[in-house]
Amino acid sequence: MQPVSGIRLFGIRLGVVLLALYWCVIFTGTHLPKIPAAVPRMNDKVMHFTAFFMLATLLCYCTNSTRLLRRFGTIVVACISYAILDELTQSLVRGRTPDVHDFFADSLGTLLAVGLYFTARVAWGRRQDTTSGEQPSAILS
Repeated sequence: MQPVSGIRLFGIRLGVVLLALYWCVIFTGTHLPKIPAAVPRMNDKVMHFTAFFMLATLLCYCTNSTRLLRRFGTIVVACISYAILDELTQSLVRGRTPDVHDFFADSLGTLLAVGLYFTARVAWGRRQDTTSGEQPSAILS
């Protein structure tokens, strides 16, 4: 059975397709004048946290590099930059206003997702190194 990361749709990795679709959905969702009635009611900050947690997780999943600090640092910068842009552009939508608390929820979701993914990746790398009998690799450069 092929791993999920290897599945391709029209020649593009499925993870990248899902990332692009998800990013379009959250952009659209944060720029609608009013939250649709079909969406379950929950705290706005929880929604922001969850959206950016998932975005950062998908970015971690879709990228690959042995230089983990650079890789995950770039993901954090990209997500936080997008969070700033997202909040600023909401001022262009009737009924929406930028909120610094939303930005903090976005940032927290990003940092937690990247932190958890980074920790799991380092632990997995060390586990692989010990089972293969090799010296631990310098994956943190």
